[in-house]
Amino acid sequence: MARYYRFFGLERDPFLDTADPFFYCELGALRKAKERLFDSVDASRGLTVVLGDPGTGKTSLSGALEADLLADDRIVMGKILDPTFATEVEFLIAVGRVFGLALPARSSAALKNALKNFFFETAVLEKRTLVLIIDEAQNLSDENLEALRLLLNYHVPQRKLLNILLFGQSELEARINARGNLADRVDGWIRLDLLDGPTQLAILDYRLTKAGLAPGTQLFTNDARALLADASGGVPRRLTMLAHHALQEAADRASTLVNEDHIRSAMLARGIVVKPRPAVIESVAPTPAAAAPIAEPERPRGFLSRLFARRA
Repeated sequence: MARYYRFFGLERDPFLDTADPFFYCELGALRKAKERLFDSVDASRGLTVVLGDPGTGKTSLSGALEADLLADDRIVMGKILDPTFATEVEFLIAVGRVFGLALPARSSAALKNALKNFFFETAVLEKRTLVLIIDEAQNLSDENLEALRLLLNYHVPQRKLLNILLFGQSELEARINARGNLADRVDGWIRLDLLDGPTQLAILDYRLTKAGLAPGTQLFTNDARALLADASGGVPRRLTMLAHHALQEAADRASTLVNEDHIRSAMLARGIVVKPRPAVIESVAPTPAAAAPIAEPERPRGFLSRLFARRA
């Protein structure tokens, strides 16, 4: 069976629900966020926190940053995808593991000491930069947040031995702020906000172009584009999901253009409320009131007329 996107002359699926670096669109806010993250790492300033609701692009930003970090031989990077650990010991062993250390299960104090020695050897003696990235950081337990605080204590006068980048949902901010000693160590907060309409449409066009859409070709009508941006609500993941289903719907109907009806079908399939179109009310000029008959002025009557009128 032919892939649906080939119906439109595309070489690959432009709207897969994955953080594919090939389709990473680095517009203003994301470019600034990545630069801030890289600068914090380059200066070894310690802890930076990236916050955003689900689907706002944290994973895509993390992936783009990782590609830049891995391209630099001076940087040693480790990443924890799911920081749900039952104990501090399990967490510390996992930190060592992502840096290639096979730490035995010992006391937390012994593990911290082993990590400190590794950090010092790598950052000071080898003059390399250590970066620990933790995704879904809102799942860190209070105990392991405290463990991170203690790891941030390892430093020399000019720099931190370990840089920690936390990517998490918005509730992570309150949890960190509730721990004053940890909040004071945050070098920077980066918040990924919802996208405005023009930015969403720029991402749509960028993905289609990267997927092989010929220059000057338009797949989505203007009405479809406006409805898509409105229905996405500024969430990049929802934008790509709706665009994907709308393209499939158009291909099923053998339509080479994605119109407003295809977007509405995608919205219904995903349980997104379809806003009804506002009714068009034609203005009708009010009918002028019927003119009242103009009474003729009463003619003055003579003496005999008035006399006979009184008798009548």
